[in-house]
Amino acid sequence: MTRTALVGVTTLVALETLRLTGTAFGEATTVGTLLVVAFAALGAGPVAWWLGRRRALPAALGALAALRLLLQVPALRGLFLVALTTAVALVTLLLAARRAGPRRTGRAVALAVAFDVALRLPLDLLDPVRYGGFPGWSVALVLAAALGVLARRLHLTTPSDGPLRPPAEAARALATVAPWGEIRGAVPATALLGPALGLYATVLASPGHLGAQADLSVVVAGLWVAAGALLGVVALSLPLPGPRWAVPAVLAVAVPAAVLLPWAALPATVLALAALPVTLRRAVSLPLPGPVTAHAAAAALAALLVTLPVQPPFPTWLFPTLAGLGTAWAASRLPVPAPLPRPFLPVVLATLLLAAPPLAGALRAGPEPLSTDTAGGMYRMLSWNVHQARAMDGELDPGAVLDTIRASGAQVVLLQEVPRGRPGSGGFDLVDWLERRLDVTAVWSPERDRLSGNVILTSLPVLDARTGDLASDRSYAAADLRLTDGETARVVTAHGSPFPEVFENLLRATGDGTHTVLAGDLNAEPGSAEIEAVLAAGLHSAQDEARDPELRDRDTAVGPSRRVDWIFGARDVSFGDLTLTDTDASDHLPMAVTVYLD
Repeated sequence: MTRTALVGVTTLVALETLRLTGTAFGEATTVGTLLVVAFAALGAGPVAWWLGRRRALPAALGALAALRLLLQVPALRGLFLVALTTAVALVTLLLAARRAGPRRTGRAVALAVAFDVALRLPLDLLDPVRYGGFPGWSVALVLAAALGVLARRLHLTTPSDGPLRPPAEAARALATVAPWGEIRGAVPATALLGPALGLYATVLASPGHLGAQADLSVVVAGLWVAAGALLGVVALSLPLPGPRWAVPAVLAVAVPAAVLLPWAALPATVLALAALPVTLRRAVSLPLPGPVTAHAAAAALAALLVTLPVQPPFPTWLFPTLAGLGTAWAASRLPVPAPLPRPFLPVVLATLLLAAPPLAGALRAGPEPLSTDTAGGMYRMLSWNVHQARAMDGELDPGAVLDTIRASGAQVVLLQEVPRGRPGSGGFDLVDWLERRLDVTAVWSPERDRLSGNVILTSLPVLDARTGDLASDRSYAAADLRLTDGETARVVTAHGSPFPEVFENLLRATGDGTHTVLAGDLNAEPGSAEIEAVLAAGLHSAQDEARDPELRDRDTAVGPSRRVDWIFGARDVSFGDLTLTDTDASDHLPMAVTVYLD
């Protein structure tokens, strides 16, 4: 039981830190994060060699416990601390997997993933490390205490048998486990823990990702993820039929389908969750040839390539697909281990975790709806690029988004750069989160990867809603709303880009109807050809008509400062009481205005 807990607790911390790397620094420091984590993992090698087998793993567990507590302090979560904790977590996991053996490792990782989902669902998919308050600190203290107890117990019970085996001795041990012809060219042993954890953290065990791809609520998606995790635990104890490449082939097909085919995302995710523990158990069935530090660095880099935000020209599906294919290919070249004995208790535990999704929904507080009073043919509107729900310091802060919406008094909220299961936002689903707290109707227009996009949130009756693609991976959302006195108002939102065809399609989608408002981060500044085209179409700008001259010239985005956010109205629409609110909750300022239908 100690060895299973050893791998399970370490896996929980590793999943947390991997998700944190995607949000703590932003896209600009992706390369820096990779380098820091890789060097930290490599640096652990001489330390482990010097300590020897008796003390290396207990020391790693103690260090991880201390680092996990430090991560709970928001002011300390900088690049160095997050990267160092990620590296130490992966090194500790590799050492723990070597000690626990392939049977316990495969089952412990599968149970830890199920527990991770069950823990985050009541916290609205926020990791305890960033949740704060009593829930966050309680989990942090429990994890640190568990790591400390395991370190103490290992220190007292591990025999003193010298340092870790040198590379030549490890290679000879590898050759005695399986014929060299069966494993030649395969990725060595536990280094595959890295891409497997990356897949779990960002795609397979992410209710936000599954919900966005399959158009499910977070609670329902969490139920399916928990069911897939349960199947993975059960599969470890079944004598699976077919050749040794059969189960890896299921993983190789299911992972690309989960990230590329929205209509197949649900069954593909469940199949991948069922196949990955069996595939992973093969990967950790062999000793490590060479020092553990090299494998830790390889595992860290592979995991981070899956979890960190990708940069153009790489599509978001590329690295998860490569991780799934690579893990499946390596495992298909290894012998099939025997089924695990005594499955009753793990299966019962995994089944109990199925209660987490419905329990998460039942324990949430009731919503606080937006106002619905639009008498006199007027309504309040807020338009805001929320920067993937990440504040200026890199922290995921949906609470600041919610507070800003409520303070604006808006009945119609137009948001851009909204995350839904995006790795760069820790798998968080802002649309589902806001819907439940504001009791609103959401009109969601995803961009090409379906993990980010635009949304219209409103407390007013929606008569008609439309979404569509513009160009350059952009999309728009439009809705016709019914006001209190029976008037119909049309609102359109988009996240623009500086390409003429984007604005041509956007103006076509806006149409020339009455009572129309177009708003969003259009990525075009005053005097640009794109803005001139909008004005030529008969629309007028709320900010340019503001009474306060300082407000008319004020930039709407910071870092760099630009005026790129707009609210345009048709000829029969007028504006009043425009506000731009200073906030660090995004790199754009929320723009609120009262809309009058003439």
